[in-house]
Amino acid sequence: MTYIDAAIAVLKAYGKPMTVKEITEQVLRRGMIRSAGKTPLATMSAELYTYTRDAKSPVIRRDYQPGLRRAVRGSVRWRHLA
Repeated sequence: MTYIDAAIAVLKAYGKPMTVKEITEQVLRRGMIRSAGKTPLATMSAELYTYTRDAKSPVIRRDYQPGLRRAVRGSVRWRHLA
């Protein structure tokens, strides 16, 4: 299972916006992925940011602090579109 497949499954299951940290913790806890690297959180973050560039992506980025030029750590939530 890829990081994106696992993230989508977790987002669908929870049905609410989640941070990358929350998604990664659930994915690892459920054994959906096995990280070969030391930073699965960074990998998940990069995968989600890259994946959502596609206009057809069922996952969207939701910034909880609008107006900032750059997101504050932990302020970005990811949501699966039904």
